[in-house]
Amino acid sequence: MRGMVINMEEAKLKTLEQIKAFLDGTSEVAFRVQKEGRNQFIERVLKRFGYAPHGRADKGVLLRYIGHMTGLSRQQVTRLVRQYHKNGKLSKKPCGRLV
Repeated sequence: MRGMVINMEEAKLKTLEQIKAFLDGTSEVAFRVQKEGRNQFIERVLKRFGYAPHGRADKGVLLRYIGHMTGLSRQQVTRLVRQYHKNGKLSKKPCGRLV
C-alpha cells in the first residue's frame, strides 16, 4: 500500500516557534519534498527565515526542519546551506565523470 499524499502549505509557517511546534508534533509523520523541487524549497526557507543572523539553536531548528521536509541528512543539509550562503543560490553540480 502506498502512503497518503498530502499537499501542505508550508508557507504558513512564519516564525521559528511555529517550526518548532511543527517539528515536535510531526515526529511520527514522514514528509518529503519532491527531488526536483528540493533546492527551490531550501532556498525559499532560507530566504524566508534568514539563516546567518540567527543563533546556534535557531539555526539548528531550521536545519532540522529542512532535513525533516526533504529527507536529507543533517550533513547534506549543512552542505547545501553552506553552498547557498557562499553562492546565493543552489544549483545542481555537474557530475565529475567524463564521458
